[in-house]
Amino acid sequence: MGVCDYERLGAFFYTGWGLAMAVMSRLAERDRFTSVARQMSNWVDQVLGPNYHRFGVSEAWVPCVNVYEDQDHYCVIVDMAGVDPEQISLKIEASQLVISGVRESPGLPDAVGSIRVHLMEIDHGPFNRRIDLPDDADGDEIQANYRAGFLWIRLPKRA
Repeated sequence: MGVCDYERLGAFFYTGWGLAMAVMSRLAERDRFTSVARQMSNWVDQVLGPNYHRFGVSEAWVPCVNVYEDQDHYCVIVDMAGVDPEQISLKIEASQLVISGVRESPGLPDAVGSIRVHLMEIDHGPFNRRIDLPDDADGDEIQANYRAGFLWIRLPKRA
């Protein structure tokens, strides 16, 4: 580009403006949808009452995982706060570690009468988490224990 190549510069600004307009159009579309969704949600609240709480399929929870490796092992740590260890299943399927189970909804143990939910952020229900394993992980020698709300899974490396 020379000192001032107006033709290219004009094309650049035109393209940039067109992109900006496209993005603004998409945002306006999303805002319209969000507004309709909000109105529908308010309507459902009015019809079903304030104690009704909705969950969608997309809101299914998946426990958080950390995966570490040392010289001899892989270690998978899974956040399982509130999950009964008897409700956890571990298996190896097609080179994946599959962790599944259920976390029950925490409730008030001494509640009297009906309960009104003001805020619900603790995920609950069934979960299924799949973690791809490296080729040298030995799934036959898997060890796991549950302590302090975390599931600790240890997989040795094959020699």
